[in-house]
Amino acid sequence: MMGYIVNLTVILDEIFRTTGGNVTENAALKVMGTHVRSGRRDRIHQDIANFVTETSSIRSASPEKDLVLERTIQLIRNYCAPPNS
Repeated sequence: MMGYIVNLTVILDEIFRTTGGNVTENAALKVMGTHVRSGRRDRIHQDIANFVTETSSIRSASPEKDLVLERTIQLIRNYCAPPNS
């Protein structure tokens, strides 16, 4: 689920940054294709797999923190381009 959320957010961010709000089907398809070809999708999924491996024992020890939400937000921030880039 994290992968879908992060990838969708990153793709939507790119679509809206590059189209200036004038979103077309072709523009959306182009951004999705570029996202996959760039390897970002695979890196996002690898980052999530690493997170799951690293935190599997921590999650039960830290019930007061939502580590999945925190990591999802961090990945979105890492993979969405800054507004002025």
